[in-house]
Amino acid sequence: EEPKATRCGNARIHGMSHVTRASIAYVATQVRFALSSATIFSRTDMEMDSETFYISVLEVLEDPEEQDEVKELLTWWNQYVVLL
Repeated sequence: EEPKATRCGNARIHGMSHVTRASIAYVATQVRFALSSATIFSRTDMEMDSETFYISVLEVLEDPEEQDEVKELLTWWNQYVVLL
């Protein structure tokens, strides 16, 4: 048998009941860091400016011209938030 987690996931700990634009931007920022060669996550540094990246992703997700696609994206992700 596989070991089971002994604590709730972060989504449950923080009362997350649905995916938001901000949560998608945050996850995108974390994935960018994970795929980089950086060894320490920082809001801003010489190698990678995570704060600027996060804000840029959020601006795209809040762009009025992108709302049809963003609505579909949020709907798709919200089908799976209960799995977190």
